[in-house]
Amino acid sequence: MTFRLHSRLVLWNLVVIGLMATTLGYLLSYSIREDIDRQIEEQLRSQSALAVAYVESGGKGRSFDEVADELGKLLNVRVTVIAYDGRVLGDSSLNVAEISMVENHSARPEVREAMQRGTGVAIRYSASVRMEFIYVARRANDYVLRLATPLSAVDALVSELMVRLAFAVLIAAGMTLIFGYLIRGLISSPLHKMAVAARKLAAGDLQHRLPISGEEEIAALGNSLNTMAENLSARMQELSEGKQRLELIVGAMSEGVMVLDSAGRIALTNRSVRDVLETDRDLVGKTPLEVLRRPEIDNVVRNVLAGGPAEMVELMTSSGRILQANVAPVANAWRVVDAVVIVFHDLTNIRRAERMRRDFVANVSHEFKTPLTSIRGYAETLLSGALEDRKTATDFVRTIERNAEHLEALVSDLLTLARIEAELPATKETVDIKLIVDEQISCRRSVLAARGIRVLGECESAKIQADRGRLSMAISNLIDNAIMYNKPGGEIRITGRRENGAFQLDIFDTGEGIAAEELKRIFERFYRVDKARSRESGGTGLGLSIVKHAIESQGGTVSVSSKLGSGSTFTLRVPV
Repeated sequence: MTFRLHSRLVLWNLVVIGLMATTLGYLLSYSIREDIDRQIEEQLRSQSALAVAYVESGGKGRSFDEVADELGKLLNVRVTVIAYDGRVLGDSSLNVAEISMVENHSARPEVREAMQRGTGVAIRYSASVRMEFIYVARRANDYVLRLATPLSAVDALVSELMVRLAFAVLIAAGMTLIFGYLIRGLISSPLHKMAVAARKLAAGDLQHRLPISGEEEIAALGNSLNTMAENLSARMQELSEGKQRLELIVGAMSEGVMVLDSAGRIALTNRSVRDVLETDRDLVGKTPLEVLRRPEIDNVVRNVLAGGPAEMVELMTSSGRILQANVAPVANAWRVVDAVVIVFHDLTNIRRAERMRRDFVANVSHEFKTPLTSIRGYAETLLSGALEDRKTATDFVRTIERNAEHLEALVSDLLTLARIEAELPATKETVDIKLIVDEQISCRRSVLAARGIRVLGECESAKIQADRGRLSMAISNLIDNAIMYNKPGGEIRITGRRENGAFQLDIFDTGEGIAAEELKRIFERFYRVDKARSRESGGTGLGLSIVKHAIESQGGTVSVSSKLGSGSTFTLRVPV
């Protein structure tokens, strides 16, 4: 009875071993081979697309054979370039003489399929190099690019695994006859673990590794599967890193980037697009019309999706920002537009700079034209006979001199502003800001006395690091303005103190003040609140612009607060 039970156990073990051997043989012969072939095919498809792009961009001026040889070395595959009529133009595995002897390839199945569908695949025996290959052909502009890799390594791998499996089966069968129960435990357990691990790998867990245990043949099978898993994991990691790198690059762009799908809906955006469009909404799934509320951008997107060329459109947002949208099509391998990329450039500062430049040229022309016209008019009058009237001639000459002095002051202020805006570094030294204020007040005693203006100084003595020339220039212009625009018998109050790591200097006057709508433009070149009064006093309209650039070039700030009828206060803050 014991013998019969043992025999049955041995028999069942042999049946199980036979079934396992048959199953593994099938997996090795067909399933794994098909998986490997499929992976090789997908790899060749990707490489063929890259190879065509390489030929189109970097192969100009060279023969197809040279390009094929170079691609063959780079991709480690056989590369063949075939004309539409089937002639072989280049082959990385053949020299020039051999190429001329190769038969016409128009009848090759992969070439025919590529000519019909754009991409063709075939697994067959190559008569040119006498070896079985897997071929992937891709149609280009005027040729077909074919990549091929031999399947000898795959066949060798499968054959080796089959031999080792057969050897393992024979050993298992022999050991089962002698040690039935022991062999059952030694074979069944590792195979079960390997089956579990293989299911995890098939489910996509490429980090899982098969446990290497049992006999050498089983261990070899586990090693082979582990190697395959490592290779797949490495490729997946490369693809993931490439995608992540691309996302980082797009995300780091200061321009807003928006990708639309074939339906014209937003599929992807970068972080900058929300800043450019001034929105915090989730844009994915919406159309540009829903986001921007501008029909022109929607029309451009529709035209590009319909196969039109890349277009550019300029938009203005509700907040006044000027955007340039570059809309470009994205075509697939069949040259069908299935996506659109929109890149938004913020042109607000550029347009503002252009407007300021135009205003500057117009203002300079006007400022020069007025005194020059006056000088020319008076000079022509003098030349026409007014020189005989000494009193009139004297008045005219004084007027000419006054206008010439105004031109001189204008040119001097323009040169000063140009030097400051040239971004030359400030020459900082230790200066006593109270001493500078006292010097500026002292040299204006006569003007202050003539207009009856009192000066109250509450500036504490403080030594700071600053450019003496630029700081003196700024304080001088502000005191001149406080005198010029003050009322007779008025008051100027100057206070200075250290505050939050900076020295703050306030210059207050009891003039008429400045309207709120004028304050935002008060520091622009040639901008005058009271134009007639400014010109009568000899002002050039550049004083406050000089103050602004002189202080900001030292890392400081200048601001103004004012109210009509209550005077104005100009505040300088200079780092200590």
